[in-house]
Amino acid sequence: IVDRGNVAYQEGEYTAAIEAYEAVIEGGFSSAGLQYNLGNAYFKSGNLGRSILHWERALALSPGDPDTRANLELARSLTADAIEPMPTFWLFALTKGWVNLLSTTLLLIVVGLAWFTVTTGIVVRVLGRTDRMIGLGRLSTMIGLPLLILFGATLLVRELGVGSADRGVVLVEMVPARSAPAEDDDLTLFEVHEGT
Repeated sequence: IVDRGNVAYQEGEYTAAIEAYEAVIEGGFSSAGLQYNLGNAYFKSGNLGRSILHWERALALSPGDPDTRANLELARSLTADAIEPMPTFWLFALTKGWVNLLSTTLLLIVVGLAWFTVTTGIVVRVLGRTDRMIGLGRLSTMIGLPLLILFGATLLVRELGVGSADRGVVLVEMVPARSAPAEDDDLTLFEVHEGT
């Protein structure tokens, strides 16, 4: 289905590409590449809000992808609302940078290797018959345990979304922001437009 979507995209049939990519996602499958391609297809079809939504999802799955970041910057420059983000406290920015430093796949590999190193070290230390084996087991545990704690905590923070704000993308042309939950136009403070 993804290949059909890719062929449709290359032939300029963006609606068919969107249908194919969405069918894959509705089937329960997703990846950074699929979300990226879906964002591209929506952008080419003129749907700015949905293109930003899917590029944001792609970036969440692969935080360091430069193509996704470039597409998001371009799309955000085309939105009607120029909202300047609040400055981030340096410690929060540093923490966010660390949490998003590695892709999820690479982070899982590092955590898996650290866990394997720790468990191997414990087994060798317990079952070792010589002082050298016991020393190697101790060294393996001492190296793997801090890595397991550091990268395991990083993975946990990323997957649970600890400290991250809830975000959304406006998908309709315009949404009024009102001072109270009522339909009265007199309560409208400002309007937010598609893609914000």
